[in-house]
Amino acid sequence: MKPRFSGRCTRVRAAARFVPLAAAWVIVTGVGASGAAAQSVRFLPDVRLFEGPAADPFEPRLGIGLVSTNVLATQGPERDAFTRPLDATEVQAAVAIGGTVPLLQLVDKPEGGIVVGAQAGVFGRFRISQPSRDDLGQDWIVAMPIEMRWRDFGARVRVTHRSAHLGDEFAAASGAHRIEFGGESVDALLAVSIAGAARVYGGASRIFHSNTDNTNVMRRADRLDRYTVQAGADGVWTPWQDERWSVFAGVDYQSAERTRWAGAIAAAAGVRARSGTRGVRMTARYLDGKSPLGQFFLTPERYWSIELAIDF
Repeated sequence: MKPRFSGRCTRVRAAARFVPLAAAWVIVTGVGASGAAAQSVRFLPDVRLFEGPAADPFEPRLGIGLVSTNVLATQGPERDAFTRPLDATEVQAAVAIGGTVPLLQLVDKPEGGIVVGAQAGVFGRFRISQPSRDDLGQDWIVAMPIEMRWRDFGARVRVTHRSAHLGDEFAAASGAHRIEFGGESVDALLAVSIAGAARVYGGASRIFHSNTDNTNVMRRADRLDRYTVQAGADGVWTPWQDERWSVFAGVDYQSAERTRWAGAIAAAAGVRARSGTRGVRMTARYLDGKSPLGQFFLTPERYWSIELAIDF
């Protein structure tokens, strides 16, 4: 019988060759345009045109926090049953290491512009309530975002790689085995600012190469991993005279074809102190739905967390 994903490798290799060519084309085009509009093209600009969603659990950032979660209360169908029992609810440490670096500003106008950047993030969880302090796992994101803004409208388009890895200590403690999760995608978010007080955004991604498709649970259930959707709203407000201090809040919903569109809703709120593009944020987070952790993508999770993050 012909393999289910026959021919996909050829398309993936073609797409992989296209990505660096597309990146080179954007850069060369921007540099070439400098002759006509030299004032519009800058290398390593100190500017962001599309802030990542405040409530997105996996928006790349640099932070550390504590999470009260029930992700291990009910085992999902991603893998065979654990061979050793686990606690239902526990406190975990959450670490986020990453961020977004603007590389090239192609267009710079009073109404807006276009910026090409680089983005990476590693998100890890550690079972600090356990004597062994098990590493639960990590999720990796690497992307090339193109940020755009024109008056009250903004957009971000990215080519993204994502993968997930199970912690060795957790695997030894539970008998769990790692599954293949992740792949490459093109995603886009569109946003509109409402009266300068908040913004509403929405978008989707097309996964052109999926490792998740090849897991046993996906094959048995005849599921595919091709599309995800995301929508939400957030805002930043300055209620004090000192504009370096502000409050922010947001809500974010994400769903994926791989979960048969069973999604998760996340919320975040906090206080931020900022000077230019640098700052510090204290954020309270909440999530309910399918876990954002790749190794537990079919497992229900509800958590509360508090996080300290640094903007750079």
